[in-house]
Amino acid sequence: MTTSVEPSFRGARGRAAYTSAIYGVVSIAAVVVTWQADGNDWHLVEVIAGYVVTLWMMHSYAAWVTTGHFRSWYHVVWDEFPVAAVGLPALAVAVLGQLLGWGQAATADLALLACAITLLGLQNKVVRGVGVSSHRIVMTVVFDMVVAGIILTLHVIV
Repeated sequence: MTTSVEPSFRGARGRAAYTSAIYGVVSIAAVVVTWQADGNDWHLVEVIAGYVVTLWMMHSYAAWVTTGHFRSWYHVVWDEFPVAAVGLPALAVAVLGQLLGWGQAATADLALLACAITLLGLQNKVVRGVGVSSHRIVMTVVFDMVVAGIILTLHVIV
C-alpha cells in the first residue's frame, strides 16, 4: 500500500481521483459563475465552502456504499479528498477578497481564474501521466475551450 497522497495514474483508483478532481474544479467554476451578489459580503465564501464540503461528503458517501467491501469512513473520505481539494484555491481567493476588500465582482472573477489555473494544472499532470501526444493535447485544449465558453457564457448571462 502506498502512503503517497498523490494518486498514481495506474489503476482505476488513480484515474478516479483525477476524474473527481477535474469534475470538482469544473463544478466549483459553475458555482462561482452562477453565484449572485446579494449584499452579504461573505456569501461567495459560504457558497464555495458549502459546495466543497457537500461535494466531498456526497462523493465519500457514494464511494463508501459502492466499494463492495467494508472500509472505514476515514479512508473513504481521504480517498475522495481530491474532489474537495480542487475547490480550495477558489475558496482561498474568496476569503482573501473579503479580507482585502476587493469587491464582490472582482473576487468572483479572481475565484474563477483560480479555478481555471487549477484545471490547467490538473490537466497538465494528467497529460504528463498518461503520455503526451499531439492528439491528446489538441483534444484537451479543444475541450477546455468548449467548457470555458460555456462557463463564460453563464458568467455573462447570470
